[in-house]
Amino acid sequence: MLPEVKVYLEDVRTHLHLDFTTERQIISELYSYFEEKVAELYERGFSESDAVREAIRSSGRPRVLAQLMYEAHSKGSRTEAIFSSLPHLIVAGLFISHLWRHPILAPLAFILIVCVTLYGWWHGKPNWLYSWIGYSMLPLLIAGYASRPALEQTASFILGKSEALPDIWILLLIGLLFSFSLWIIVRTTIRVVRRDWVLASLMLVPLPILASWLFYIEQLGSLFQPGSPALYQWDIAMSPVLILLAAASAIFIWLRKRILKIGALITLGIIAGTVVGHILWGNLGLLGLLATAFLMLLFLLGPALLEATIGHGELRRETWWSGGWIGHPSAIR
Repeated sequence: MLPEVKVYLEDVRTHLHLDFTTERQIISELYSYFEEKVAELYERGFSESDAVREAIRSSGRPRVLAQLMYEAHSKGSRTEAIFSSLPHLIVAGLFISHLWRHPILAPLAFILIVCVTLYGWWHGKPNWLYSWIGYSMLPLLIAGYASRPALEQTASFILGKSEALPDIWILLLIGLLFSFSLWIIVRTTIRVVRRDWVLASLMLVPLPILASWLFYIEQLGSLFQPGSPALYQWDIAMSPVLILLAAASAIFIWLRKRILKIGALITLGIIAGTVVGHILWGNLGLLGLLATAFLMLLFLLGPALLEATIGHGELRRETWWSGGWIGHPSAIR
């Protein structure tokens, strides 16, 4: 393949932000188009280099072509949009019914979420999957909070405020739990960012909201021990926030244009974050709400900065011009 075509197609692929299989199909089709176009121009009397330049020129700018391809392949069906909103609605249902501490129903709900996540991850990573991934990480977050007393006791021992140190096996177990949780979250986030940072933001958006709620719940009593009715004081207020996130997920899947997807996710995510801040922290005032909105904006744009650092492409080891991308590659002549 001539270098000019390879550079052009690589530029197109960089801006596609679709799943690996779809990107491979699009690049393969474009490759075939260039073969035919260059051959046609060559037969009409163009030199080889002129034929390649004319074929590239007639295809337009790589970013514009990638945008058109993205819009043609990124819009999901209504069923996919509804399915993307389901994990938010499941957790909202636990809040509305005050069953988030139920010893059977709550674990079953999260087992269902994790099973659906694993199924989607192993079957092509469809766009509806990413809202499920965020909630499948929540048990890791809860386990981290559950180990907080042992960590506080260890910190007090190190600072000389306590003479008792937790059992070494408990500390080892907590260390393994934190290491595993961090590995899962970081590895998953990097994999998703390599495909599209917007999907990573969609995946992570419920975590700061539920982490803030969990922090305040822990101030009132243990999450796993019988507690007072005060633990449920935010349930009714939290449920519409999660329903708002469900709407954001559905709109994200249903929209076609990438800029509209980003705008909808960031706008509704910021609204959800500021509402939770107002619920948990009371009257923040204008400056407090603006600060909360700004922090939520930074969180949602964080994956974009990560993508700028690590690059785009789910499988970096396999380039599109190798045999793994094109069935029978041959040089364009």
